Amino acid sequence: MTESTTRPRRRAGIVDRASRRLEERAAGIRRALDSPVRTTRTAVVVGRLLGLAFAVCFATGLFSHFLQDPLPWMRFPTVPADLYRWTQGAHVVAGTMSIVLLAAKLWTVYPRLFAWPPVTSLASFLERASIGVLVASAGLQVAMGLLNTYQWYPWPFDFRTVHFALAWVVAGSLAIHVAVKLPEIRRHWRAADAEERSGAGPREDGAS
Repeated sequence: MTESTTRPRRRAGIVDRASRRLEERAAGIRRALDSPVRTTRTAVVVGRLLGLAFAVCFATGLFSHFLQDPLPWMRFPTVPADLYRWTQGAHVVAGTMSIVLLAAKLWTVYPRLFAWPPVTSLASFLERASIGVLVASAGLQVAMGLLNTYQWYPWPFDFRTVHFALAWVVAGSLAIHVAVKLPEIRRHWRAADAEERSGAGPREDGAS
């Protein structure tokens, strides 16, 4: 067999192996997207943990902001002396946890974000728009907060001003999202209710 005939076969073999690898990776992605973990119940469980973390961040962030720039009528407690340290510790811990929870939430609902057609009505358009605002603002908010813990500010604007404004954007878009999804949240808030609707029957451990 000559060199001129073996080269095309080698190239074909390389192409076939690369094609098989791509198909295997695509199959793996499809299996991940079709994971049984991606359920409405999972989204609700992760979502309520994320909502709790956001609520802690929002409350402690407001406390810090108005403690530094209080309105004329505001009065703050002076005891215990370590109150500010505790609240800001909770702010940093909850904010760091939000990064993981936000990633888990996006992983759970990822296939739904690319449903086709993306918009079917005015209500679906408003829902999609609110989700877009929520994801973008929440992602930017936690990223800025994480960089702030390292005291690194690679942007030309004032951190406190933008972080404070974004907190209200996140809170507003989250409130809209919860209002839209409230029926699903109520149906899947407890594990027993979710399993009863799916036909799996109640869990023996009674977890909710």
